[in-house]
Amino acid sequence: MLPIEVAAKGGRIMVARNNPILWLLLEVLASAPTADQIRRVLSKLLITRRGTETLEDHLRSIYATPCSNCGKTIQPLGFIWEKGGNAPVSRIYTCPQCGDEGEKNISEYDLKNLERLGNLGLHRSRALQRVSLGEEYEQESISAALDCYLPRALYICMTLVNRQDLLELSKEERILLQAVLVSVFDDANSLWHWPSREHHHFQLSVPARFLEKNLWLSLENAAEYWSQSQIKVKVTYWPNMPESEGGICLYQRRLSEKESLFQAGQPAAFATIFPRPNQAFWTLSALWSGWLWGRKAVAPMRSALARRRYDWRWFAQALETALKELTKVLNPDTPLFGLLPQAAPNHFLGLLVGANSSGLTFKGYAARQAEEIIQCGWQVITAEDNHPKPNLQVIIRDFLQARGEPVSFQQIMTECLAQLAMQGNLPSDINRIEETYFSQLQQQMSEILRNEHFALSFQTSSTGSSQWWLADSRHASPPLSEQLEWEIRSILWLQPKIRIDEIDQHLCKKFKGANTPEREDVLTCLLSYADAEPDQEENYTLHKSEGEAARQSDLIEMKTILETCGRQLGFEVSVNETTTKWQDKSGRLMYVYYLTATSAISHLILNSSQTDAVKRVLVFPGSRSRWLYYRLRQDAHLAAALEEGWHFLKFRYLRWLASREKLSIEHWNELLDGDPPLWEPPTQPYLV
Repeated sequence: MLPIEVAAKGGRIMVARNNPILWLLLEVLASAPTADQIRRVLSKLLITRRGTETLEDHLRSIYATPCSNCGKTIQPLGFIWEKGGNAPVSRIYTCPQCGDEGEKNISEYDLKNLERLGNLGLHRSRALQRVSLGEEYEQESISAALDCYLPRALYICMTLVNRQDLLELSKEERILLQAVLVSVFDDANSLWHWPSREHHHFQLSVPARFLEKNLWLSLENAAEYWSQSQIKVKVTYWPNMPESEGGICLYQRRLSEKESLFQAGQPAAFATIFPRPNQAFWTLSALWSGWLWGRKAVAPMRSALARRRYDWRWFAQALETALKELTKVLNPDTPLFGLLPQAAPNHFLGLLVGANSSGLTFKGYAARQAEEIIQCGWQVITAEDNHPKPNLQVIIRDFLQARGEPVSFQQIMTECLAQLAMQGNLPSDINRIEETYFSQLQQQMSEILRNEHFALSFQTSSTGSSQWWLADSRHASPPLSEQLEWEIRSILWLQPKIRIDEIDQHLCKKFKGANTPEREDVLTCLLSYADAEPDQEENYTLHKSEGEAARQSDLIEMKTILETCGRQLGFEVSVNETTTKWQDKSGRLMYVYYLTATSAISHLILNSSQTDAVKRVLVFPGSRSRWLYYRLRQDAHLAAALEEGWHFLKFRYLRWLASREKLSIEHWNELLDGDPPLWEPPTQPYLV
């Protein structure tokens, strides 16, 4: 979708593709087909006959199963298998007749239905024949990919391939049908965990229990699946460039070795998504290409079939090969923007080293750890040869001081790698880099963090993993979460009604690089100040109680209540702008109440000298409760400090306490912690 979105904004895009599957998907998505267009093409396939029945009836019958409750024949979601088994062990369905649903034992009907397909080995041979290139190691890779397909799934795939070969279709129709078949091929593999879970398929490894999807349903749902794209752009093929209003020109990368791609002028910029090394996707792409177009289509993917181990060093070498010839012919200062999905520090290092050795100078990055994505920027600049020796401890210290709160080791690692790249301290000759270079960097950082005079370790309550913070944090900025809250509040006070994507864009410009806020941070904080509109959930409106004047009025009211209650309970009360203190008759301080309209409490908590005799109480709006508790789950340092005798008191709960008759100090102490802050995951969708 990246080139499509850029082209839709008026960009003239040249797209290099070696993978025929990606080429196909881009063409289909750029054409923005309607569901009716896809259904018409599918209809031509499904009405073909197989003996006395149509292909549609035949495919339906292959997966049909009886409902355990009412006995009606229905279409299941799929069948559950155990790795190495000869038959499925259960099935998943929702009966449209009686409503019975869930995982049910396999039936005798299902087993006989599977047996009636006969010898399915011929279809594996057919699937192998369409892809076979002859090299032994390549054959092993193809066989490993075919091992991820059950015989019934291969039967369906080969039946569909054979039928589409015989159909008379226009070019546009054939491309649509091929895209549908690709989604069927993907659903047909046995890599789908059961019970279902979020999982990236990087390796061709069949789970212990997996779902055999009903491929008839895959076909039935294809029209809705492929008609989701609403962005239509024109696609041309090299050397025909797009018109001035924007479009996409597809070219095969090998053409760049034969003739200049930039005859009409230099490109303004480069944009790309760097693929996480993925044996499963690349090997299956080769398999599917052979099924759709024959052996010639597999040739560009031979390197993927010949390799099974993809480490960071290989990644760096692959990127250098792809980029170095281009950087030689680009104008100086040409920017390159790239996204690294499923980002991990070792692959980030491979990306940085590969780009560096190809002649690009790293300019910066932004990262969202929860989404596992890193954005990067480079320029074609000749970097200086003399660079200061890197000091990892200084890099870590500066990062933590700017962040103002503990972070994970992965975030520290990512920042250190980025700073090494920006300072020009990464190796420029990949061939001279030892394979242990990454592990050596990891070890150096670990040793720095294990120095108790430099860093402290905390366990988070949300994930149970470690976070790291400075032993001496006197020069640290306020926590990033508090900076984020101040910015969101300021935005809403200036613009009480705003779209969430506008807020996100503003925040990403304000907090750059490693300090880019997580989406969940933004949404959780936003929901403590604003309400989503019921009919337009991407729009948020500042709650009437969160205006500046309203909150100032609340603080004055809370201060008055505390002063009144303190005197009623027999204390001497002293009040200033942000605190209310209760002292007993002897002048001994007993309670200190800190009044705040935000969750910006770190300056109070972390700089406080706690004594057992004094109760310290945070008084805050109930609407800030979820955001405050969320912060405590994310910031283990702050959470640990709050365990040292702090109490929480919400505005509404304080009003309730003050309204009680014959309130005594005993009752006050007993009820003080009766309404603690709680947190639940945000329920509003985050649309950006």
